Amino acid sequence: MTNNAEHPFTELISIAAKAGIGLLPGGGLLTAGYEGLLLLSNQAAAQMERRSEKRYEEFIQNIFAGEVTPEVTEHLTADDYTALLSGCLADMENEKARYYGRLAAAIGRGEVQGRNRRFLIITLSQVSDEQLQMLRKSSIATRFDLKPSRGNGRVDPVEILHLRDSVQKHEYDELVSRSMYIDKKLTELAEELVRACFTTEELKPSAIGYVCWLPKLVDIIFDTNQFALVDSLINGFWSDAIRTSNRSVAVIDRPALANFASPRVMVVGSEVAPEYLIALKARLKNNEVLFVCLYDHVLHIQAHYPDSIIINAQGWSIPQITETVVNHVKAANGLLEVT
Repeated sequence: MTNNAEHPFTELISIAAKAGIGLLPGGGLLTAGYEGLLLLSNQAAAQMERRSEKRYEEFIQNIFAGEVTPEVTEHLTADDYTALLSGCLADMENEKARYYGRLAAAIGRGEVQGRNRRFLIITLSQVSDEQLQMLRKSSIATRFDLKPSRGNGRVDPVEILHLRDSVQKHEYDELVSRSMYIDKKLTELAEELVRACFTTEELKPSAIGYVCWLPKLVDIIFDTNQFALVDSLINGFWSDAIRTSNRSVAVIDRPALANFASPRVMVVGSEVAPEYLIALKARLKNNEVLFVCLYDHVLHIQAHYPDSIIINAQGWSIPQITETVVNHVKAANGLLEVT
């Protein structure tokens, strides 16, 4: 059950009723005598005291993060502590109390030093929680290769903010004016503030609903016009944040300037036994190859690649082949979750 004392509007209705204050339809105040206004003031003061106490508790909890040690406050001066606590209690947003505590801890550990200390204290008191979240998202986009909603590129530090309305654009422009962004990139000062205010878990891509691309590409090679299957494989890997390259076995001798994952994927779509296996092996050297056979060429391939995995997919549907291949590559690269 919620405590009405924590909700200003509910509390206001209750106080108004006790004080005999008239209300307009919809809850607007109409009249109030001296005693009623005094009661409202006293209750408001009590509520502010309760909120200040909660903020102070959260401030202290986030300084020590469950562990009280001398190191946490080794570099924290009385002036810095007072400025942070005062800013915390005076801030319009309850959500920011934790960030004041975390910044205090970062200063105490010596992670924020010199003139940056006072600058970041002032900045924290002057930016909104929404702006802090903007900096957090930009920081994650800067440090990680995030998969966008479409395409094979990466999410940049400003695109991730999705600045759609005038308020958001104004908040971003204000951060630019505070030297948090320069040329649409997060500055070191901004990164320092983010590192101080957010935990390691809060600075992971998953914390803001994103995933990282696999650092390596999956090389898809094919010998016939199996474009529907190749497209399905490309889309299947993309869904799991894995970029791909695709090329015909006829051009396998051309150098590919990419960092490929293991195994390579070889789609064997020809009805006759493939004749290119010797050349393929010479070109790929000792790279592991996952063969996907649309016709039964298992014994022929094993003669040249005795240690490779061969999927005999004759008669399989394209979605079935795609799921099997993607899961195999994910497992080989430690990406398949164990259930």
